[in-house]
Amino acid sequence: MKQSRSSVKPSRPLLIAMAIAMGSAWPVHAVLAQSNPGSDPSDANASANSTPPPLSCSARFDLTPRGEHGVRAGAPFVINAEEVDLARIGQSEFIGEVELQRADQEVETGRLLYNKSIGEVLLPEALQYSDADYIITASNARYLVNDGSAFFEDVEFQVKGSTANGDAKQVEVQPEGLAHGRDLHFTTCPGEDPAWELSASRVKLNSEEGVGVARNATLKFKGVPLVYLPWLSFPLDDRRKTGFLYPTFSTTSDNGLDFAWPFYWNIAPNLDATFTPRYISDRGPAIAGEFRYLTRRSGGIFEVDYLPDDDVFGRDRHRWATRLSYQLATRWRADINASRVSDNDYFLDFSNNIDEATIQFLQSRASIRGGGDGWNLLLQADTFQVLDRDVPETREPYRRLPRLAIDGRWPLLGNVDFTLDSEFAYFDRDVGITGARLDLHPAIEWQLIRPGWFVKPRAGVRYTTYGLHRNAEGANDSPERTLPILSLDSGLVFEKTLDSGNRMTLEPRFYYLYVPFEDQSDLPIFDSADLTFGLSQLFTTNSFSGADRQTNANQVSLAVTSRLINGQNGRQELDVTLGQTFFLRSPRVSLNENAVEEDEDVSAIIAEVNYRPLDRWTASAGIQFDPEDGETDVGLTSLSYSGKKGDRWTLGYRFRRDRVDQVDFRVKYPINERWNLLGRWNYSFREDSTLEAVAGFEYESCCWAVQVVGRRFVNDRGGSSRTGIFVELHLKGLGSLGRRPYDLFGNSAAARRGL
Repeated sequence: MKQSRSSVKPSRPLLIAMAIAMGSAWPVHAVLAQSNPGSDPSDANASANSTPPPLSCSARFDLTPRGEHGVRAGAPFVINAEEVDLARIGQSEFIGEVELQRADQEVETGRLLYNKSIGEVLLPEALQYSDADYIITASNARYLVNDGSAFFEDVEFQVKGSTANGDAKQVEVQPEGLAHGRDLHFTTCPGEDPAWELSASRVKLNSEEGVGVARNATLKFKGVPLVYLPWLSFPLDDRRKTGFLYPTFSTTSDNGLDFAWPFYWNIAPNLDATFTPRYISDRGPAIAGEFRYLTRRSGGIFEVDYLPDDDVFGRDRHRWATRLSYQLATRWRADINASRVSDNDYFLDFSNNIDEATIQFLQSRASIRGGGDGWNLLLQADTFQVLDRDVPETREPYRRLPRLAIDGRWPLLGNVDFTLDSEFAYFDRDVGITGARLDLHPAIEWQLIRPGWFVKPRAGVRYTTYGLHRNAEGANDSPERTLPILSLDSGLVFEKTLDSGNRMTLEPRFYYLYVPFEDQSDLPIFDSADLTFGLSQLFTTNSFSGADRQTNANQVSLAVTSRLINGQNGRQELDVTLGQTFFLRSPRVSLNENAVEEDEDVSAIIAEVNYRPLDRWTASAGIQFDPEDGETDVGLTSLSYSGKKGDRWTLGYRFRRDRVDQVDFRVKYPINERWNLLGRWNYSFREDSTLEAVAGFEYESCCWAVQVVGRRFVNDRGGSSRTGIFVELHLKGLGSLGRRPYDLFGNSAAARRGL
């Protein structure tokens, strides 16, 4: 920060206080201040004593230099030394444990020469220098009082606030956090033999901007040169800057070597862009781009990937995506989330996980959402790109242009509320029936909630009407449905304190639902589907998503939950839930044209268990058993552990009758504090094949890390596999070379994308 003219301290005359007794020299305390640049420290004393002052001990000198060069230029200049010699004309010499202090700057040395006429401090002996940004040791140095700059030779330096350090033949430290060096070596590793080192003939470090620039730079790792660049810019902290990022590379069995080198453009504090030239050895050159912006009320990201004339595919390939958000008002926001690819095989060829490779529909949508006290509104339009060739045109999802949904809850009297769930949507598609649908579900609910129990009776009606186009000849173009929906939800909570001090609960729940049967085969199916049956489905009013089908019901759902709660820390160590629905009248509504004819007395039995006996262990299991068929519909179980030394593993099993039968094991095992082994095995018993196998290792020290992972994974619905090797070398303080690390325990599908 620059100091204003009014804040600069006024110059003061030289003042020296001396005490002489018994013919011997006593310690001298001297306060010096610059008066005019040409004066000598001995001139002001000449009238009082025409002879040079004697050699003094324990001297302390304060200098307030002239000029307007910021805090340093206006700060006092303090020198402490065991001895001081003011006999030299124009020059003062300080000897023995010399300390120089000025604002944030401090120097310790054995000898110091000060020349007032030119405002120069010479440090001819070994010294240590420190300021707000650096710690420097050098064989000798020169310091200019007026602007606070310093020159050092045979330097070793440390950047404060980081592990960055190095040495240089010469270093110049300037005001405003600038430093220049010649024949410099830089690293963030400690010791005389660093794991990596950046050497350059010339280097400029700007701590204010957080940027370093090197000329004729060579990056070595373990003594092996990795990169030579005539010009290199690198970060000193985490601030953004324009320049090339570190390249990424990997190799896979069907694409070959994949090399990309991103260039980052820091346009403004709220704008940036990244351009990534890329070369895929088996397919050809490609380019990717990303633009991001952020304002007080909006933010967004644009992405585009382009591969001209794919050598394997025989045509241009591309992907684009955008995510935008704008705050219209306090409770109102507009969003756009859209993406498209050039062809159905794009994700099959360029994704690195099975979740992306098996995408059936790529959704794009725009929406406005908001609301007020007790109510919410959503206005949305969406469309889909079909990527699965096995999906016929008659099964493609509808475009909703538009969709308007309003829901709310308003108090009427006491604990009685009026609720509304409503939706209007227009469904469009190139093939089949299209049209509009209005769905209204008003209801009145009484909520009686007391400690240990609750009762929630609810009465409503569901009205649905259509305006159809391209309907079958003779069919009703305006079908409608009106159904009352009655429900009663209630529960109890019993709690007991055990002799151990832990607490145990018993929480029975009773839910009754009544919806009369109505033949709905004349209604189209725009967006309805069977909901996956689970514990939550025991307490809902419909077993279908969307509004095209409303299940009939005369049923009772019973469930009971028990929890074991640690009395000391409040941790829930165990919870067990068991539930089932009993049909007083069998459900008859289905997604097929004909109603269900089979009688059904009970639903599947659902049981869930979560067990956390210790902080580091978690076990869970769930089962869905059909008592009428005597078979298990769904089974889930998992066991996970997180150790004190960073070891972590999970073992999971998933089963869904006639669809899924898989085991998944993941492990991260530390050999020692620096080495970790990584592994994963995801196997499908149904297909009798491995879905994903991972083996690799990680190494991490204080200044660098590396991850090497080999993967074989299924990348399409037909079971074709891809094998790849992914490497990332991270040099702390510089950045990363290679592919981003494999996210073993995270959501890799969300973290990765295709080309």
